[in-house]
Amino acid sequence: MPGSYLVEAAGPALDISEGVSGEKLLQISGATTYPSHTKLYMTTVSAFGTASAGVSGAQALYALLDSEQELVPVRALYSPEETASQVERRNAQAMVSSQDSGTVAGLEAAGYTTTMTLRVEGTQKSGPAEGKLVAGDRLTWVHVGETRTEISSFASLSQLLAATPPGTQVEVGFEREGSPHSALVTTAAYEADATGWVRPGSQLGIFLAVSDVNLPINVTYGIENVGGPSAGSMFALAIYDRLTEGSLGGDAKIAGTGTMSYNGMVGAIGGITHKMVGAARSGARYFLAPALNCSEVVGNVPGGMSVFAVRTIEDSIAATRAIGVGDTSKLTTCEQVVAATPSS
Repeated sequence: MPGSYLVEAAGPALDISEGVSGEKLLQISGATTYPSHTKLYMTTVSAFGTASAGVSGAQALYALLDSEQELVPVRALYSPEETASQVERRNAQAMVSSQDSGTVAGLEAAGYTTTMTLRVEGTQKSGPAEGKLVAGDRLTWVHVGETRTEISSFASLSQLLAATPPGTQVEVGFEREGSPHSALVTTAAYEADATGWVRPGSQLGIFLAVSDVNLPINVTYGIENVGGPSAGSMFALAIYDRLTEGSLGGDAKIAGTGTMSYNGMVGAIGGITHKMVGAARSGARYFLAPALNCSEVVGNVPGGMSVFAVRTIEDSIAATRAIGVGDTSKLTTCEQVVAATPSS
């Protein structure tokens, strides 16, 4: 009989450049691409059971006896209202979203320009923009000091705010119901994340939705039966490697995971211990982990593997380049991140 538990285990690590069974996972056209000897792997988790029904008692018992499998309560992951088909659709949408944001981040890191529409979805309660910007407003420009910057992409806004100290009064231009408006907003500092790290620059305190993304080249993915957003950071890294000369990581095998936002920030994911096991089985000796996952990494790294913490696509590029030249002494390890995390 179906039980109330799912089983999670290491899934395959997929070579993004080479693909699977002759099918390339990543294809780029409309731009000059360069060959690379660096092997970059996206990592996965194999899950058994669904949102509607867990695994059988026999499978659950076997998982208890296998140190590489993990029992997870169905309701820890899915609400009673969710069906298996709904979860599958959600995971598929998350994969598409990770491909979109990873593509934009990779292209912009390689020097390409992308454009998109940014609309306000909401504002932080008691945040800088509360009562000044509302859902549906389309950002058009931001005036800081003597400089007015047109906002044509997430990157243009992020780069501007990264160089703006907290407490700076800026003028934000936006379009509301077809009419131009502007508002004065005093930027605020970012709050420290779970590791104690504070993102440089300042924020407007708004939540943004992205639409009408315009890419200068064509990027397509050949991935089936894999869902979720956690491959975005490795997609971005692979795109950067293909669009820049040389082998970014030499001839190393490098695996990793992490969500990727349109502004190049790497986010936390689930199942990282299983993903490291899958990466080790593929022969990868190096792993790029989101800094926010480091507490799960420490103590669970497969033998012979080195794990480095990353927070941005720039971190991932720098880490891959350092691995390629054989000098990782300046990279941040997960042990260092955990050691620097304030006690709760």
